[in-house]
Amino acid sequence: MNILLQTKEEIEAHFGKSATMAPNLLGMVGQGEEAFGFLTGDMSEGFEITVGFFNGKARYVAFKKRTGTPWGEGDLRAALMQIGKYSNWSVKPASEFFDYVEKRKKGVVGEATGWQMPRRRYAFVYVPDVPGEIGIMPDKSAIDQKFPFS
Repeated sequence: MNILLQTKEEIEAHFGKSATMAPNLLGMVGQGEEAFGFLTGDMSEGFEITVGFFNGKARYVAFKKRTGTPWGEGDLRAALMQIGKYSNWSVKPASEFFDYVEKRKKGVVGEATGWQMPRRRYAFVYVPDVPGEIGIMPDKSAIDQKFPFS
């Protein structure tokens, strides 16, 4: 995966810029949650990206359009391909949810899930379970409140 399960330094290299502090999206500071932000493009295009970490590994990422315009299929593809190959994503028509599975000869090496609704201006993707790490269960309604319709 390009972003999820990576370190902050690896993600900074991916985007070619230093991270800034960002608000935590899950409210799990007591369990070690830290969040950092990245901006791509400018005010007429691009994304505001929030990456959440637990124990130094990226466990979630939120992509918010900087323009405030509705999401299209191209926006979703652009965001998902920042995480991994689009062919590894399962995106069903008329569903706001999607899943990612990265496989190698040894079996599954990475899984993620998330959501994006066209009427909302963000996409959220997370890794719910990492062996030996805390499990995360984002509350979609609570995350929605952090990204108003604007």
